[in-house]
Amino acid sequence: WCLRAKINMSADNGTMRDPVLYRQNLTPHHRSGTAYKAYPTYDLACPIVDAIEGVSHALRTTEYDDRNEQYQWIQRALKLRRVRIQTFARMNFMYTVMSKRKLTWFVETGRVTGWDDPRFPTVRGVSRRGIDVDALKRFMCSQGASRR
Repeated sequence: WCLRAKINMSADNGTMRDPVLYRQNLTPHHRSGTAYKAYPTYDLACPIVDAIEGVSHALRTTEYDDRNEQYQWIQRALKLRRVRIQTFARMNFMYTVMSKRKLTWFVETGRVTGWDDPRFPTVRGVSRRGIDVDALKRFMCSQGASRR
């Protein structure tokens, strides 16, 4: 079961038609046990939490661009403080595995020494390769925010 918001069924943006706001989950939660049966979705929780906690700019990757309209609609509908959305593209390296799920497989199967393996694209990994953390920060800042 789920609770949906029927916003605009003829909208070109599919996220504005009838997004799921709450999902039913009868599996006991690891902390609250069976006290709750419904949980808010990320799409509902983020605009509310960001507005209440005083976030000025929500930094979101471009993969969420289609959800920005929904994010703003929820804040308007609930009369919450508006949060500015700043989108950016994820940095992509050629011939480098960046997925945490895929990197975890290497660690768990013992194919690498750990998250600090010098072949890993992690801060600890590149530090062991000899790259200074400040140099890494300067490199990231020199790239700037990209939309592609």
